[in-house]
Amino acid sequence: MNHLLTLTELDRNEIQQITEIAAQMRRIVRADYKKGPQLIGHIVGGVWKKPCLSSTAFQLAAAYLSGSCVPVFDADDEMRACLALSNMGANTVVAACDNDNVVRTLTTRSRASFINGGSRRYDPIGALADLMTLSVRLDSLSDLNVLVLGNRVVNKTEELSHCLTLFGSHLVWYLPPDDVVTPRRGVVLDSPEAAFAGADAVLDLGLNGYSDAERYYGGEGGIPRELMDLARIDCPLLGCETYADNGVIKPYPHSAAALRDNCYVAVAMAVLYLLHRGR
Repeated sequence: MNHLLTLTELDRNEIQQITEIAAQMRRIVRADYKKGPQLIGHIVGGVWKKPCLSSTAFQLAAAYLSGSCVPVFDADDEMRACLALSNMGANTVVAACDNDNVVRTLTTRSRASFINGGSRRYDPIGALADLMTLSVRLDSLSDLNVLVLGNRVVNKTEELSHCLTLFGSHLVWYLPPDDVVTPRRGVVLDSPEAAFAGADAVLDLGLNGYSDAERYYGGEGGIPRELMDLARIDCPLLGCETYADNGVIKPYPHSAAALRDNCYVAVAMAVLYLLHRGR
């Protein structure tokens, strides 16, 4: 693997390889002594609009594996900034750029390996972090029903649907019947009770501005406890840390938010390692 643009270009074995290596990298993340030798002498350049989860994770990932990360924020010309990092000798460049064509072009013009840190259509590291979180919490990615809630358009649902299908799993949406605008991936149900029944995990994408929470979550203020109780026992919840219990917002005891942050940096470490090894 020389570049990572989108998970839709990877097969099951490649996805499994990344998550398995990330599981090994997670041992470093969780250890008291966080120093592996895998990226000694390796320079990671990064271009982001502002400090974010992705920029922090890649800086930590490089440091944990004895490499170095040089972040660039708020560049006037993102492509030029990426090419400059490559021309100056960076081994790998990570860039978050809305323009998918820029992302694709960089792989042909950059001497460095390239990682899509989030474009308009794709978010491979974010999707991998979700997949690894599910794998750690549920012991497998096979035969799962992952329920998606919310109408906020995010750039990883296509990749999640692709990857879950590779493992014989399904992305299931709950959307109100009158919502004909939200892009759909996977199976779409219009009954919240049917959607939650037997769900192995729940992914909350959030809402667009002025959206009615009751319509999209089946209750006021957020996901109701009575619906979460229909799902798998200890059902992990991604993208949100709370639910509504009799109208009171409370911490959800099986939120996977902290685990996902942990998995995010482990995935970044795994991808950096694989790109470094493949050059």
